[in-house]
Amino acid sequence: MPPLNFIFGLGIFLFGMSQLEKGIHRLSDARLKGLLRSSTNTTFGSISMGVISTAVLQSSSMVSLLVLAFASAGLLPLVNAIGIILGANLGTTITGWIVATIGFKMDLEAMAIPLMGISSLLLVLMKNRSRANSIALAFLGIALLLFGLGIMKTSMETIPQQWDVSVLRGHHPVVYLLFGIALSSLIQSSSAVMMMALAALNADFITLQEAASLVIGADLGTTSTTILGSIYGSVVKRKLAFAHCSFNFIVDISAFLLLLPLLPQLLSLLQITDPLYGLVAFHSIMNLLGVIVFAPFLRPFANWIEKIFSSGKPQSQSLLEQVPANVTDAALVAVKDTVVSIAIQAACNAMKIFSLQPEKMKLIIAAREKLDGIVTSEKFERAYENLKQNEGALLQYSAKIQSQPLDETQARALESYCATTRSIIYSNKTLKDISRDLEDLKHSNLESSKSLLDKHKQFHKETYHKLLELILKIHPNDYISEELEGLNNLNEKHYEEMNSLVYSQASLAKNENISMQLNVNHEVHHATKNMLLSITNLIATQNSVLG
Repeated sequence: MPPLNFIFGLGIFLFGMSQLEKGIHRLSDARLKGLLRSSTNTTFGSISMGVISTAVLQSSSMVSLLVLAFASAGLLPLVNAIGIILGANLGTTITGWIVATIGFKMDLEAMAIPLMGISSLLLVLMKNRSRANSIALAFLGIALLLFGLGIMKTSMETIPQQWDVSVLRGHHPVVYLLFGIALSSLIQSSSAVMMMALAALNADFITLQEAASLVIGADLGTTSTTILGSIYGSVVKRKLAFAHCSFNFIVDISAFLLLLPLLPQLLSLLQITDPLYGLVAFHSIMNLLGVIVFAPFLRPFANWIEKIFSSGKPQSQSLLEQVPANVTDAALVAVKDTVVSIAIQAACNAMKIFSLQPEKMKLIIAAREKLDGIVTSEKFERAYENLKQNEGALLQYSAKIQSQPLDETQARALESYCATTRSIIYSNKTLKDISRDLEDLKHSNLESSKSLLDKHKQFHKETYHKLLELILKIHPNDYISEELEGLNNLNEKHYEEMNSLVYSQASLAKNENISMQLNVNHEVHHATKNMLLSITNLIATQNSVLG
């Protein structure tokens, strides 16, 4: 049953690819992330990194996931992210060269079965040794890939002997192009379609030009994954999806119209006579030419995409929803940025409870686009509830990160960010607990109560304006430390002065509100102290991660 055997082989092949991807990803995870972040400052660097990382991982989709995560977290500019994706298109062609060289020149089953047996045995025995387990998983993936490819190859070779396959030949290349698009969209793997094309070509089932049309279609169809994934995705995700689709569409249509008719001359020029090598060479050349043509225009291309999406609706999706929790470096940056947003919200809330309007501050107005959705005109009670919701989302996201393998620095940083968030929320809760007392002071007929409230209001205006300035603007670490220390000293001084004020006014006249006023002083001091300590810890944690 050749058709069924072909489907069985395809299933084993795809499963083998997924296991190989998983094993290599575990082995190269940390190093690859570091390279993706540090080696993409230039057009050449970003494209080269896309080629290398895809060749190593054997999965352009995995590279795209990492790129998306880093771009969403702000670790990669859009132009660099696009460069990596362009390089990944070229890197994925290396699979074809490997299979054409090994897969159709050797006895695949003779290679696959021993490798499958040894790697499966090691996978069971090395269950508690993560690195050895990952290596065994990668080799099992290779074994399954070869075994599945062998079944596909054998089943394809027997079809011409049983059926008259001449009726399938001679169709217009557009038919094979469309079939390649549909097939790649269906099985979500252009590499698998390439293997099918190689198997069909090896069995003399289709001609080289027909196989090339099929591969062009597969290259175009593989963008369907990106399109579907970006429909409800973040703005960054849609930008990268648009860049990927635009690049593939231009390159593939150009290859179909211009390069495919010249295929015999091209192979003659390269002195390639083997049709299998001819097919993979065509695939590599069309992607290489696409990268060469696009590379000089990468930055204008990225700017054009930014311009297209700049007129869209504001992004409602939170940063935590944009960045996958399993890409830990990017996820920690998302956590840090979210904690900073929570700190800004809490600082504004501390001003609102004293009837101050932070949204009208020049500092806030200047950063309005950045702070849109963080600083609102809502009253303290509603703003505090929003803050609690954001804390809950952050803690849930952090729990997902904790389920991933973390090194000691990452684990400490995540714990510190969560503790800092709790401290910030506690600071706001302290103010919430005295909200009724503040209302009583506001409506009191006693001059002492009004005077106390006015001084607290002025203190919050000065303190939190300065705190927001430290958060929103870039300063040297030494300057931030000095200013935070100064604010702490100011808080202590304010606390002493307010207590002295209460006692002095109580000695001059009967004051039934002395207990309530002293409690307000204590809670204001306590809330401010917690907030300043939270910002100090946040900056220290950020520096430890970067360092």
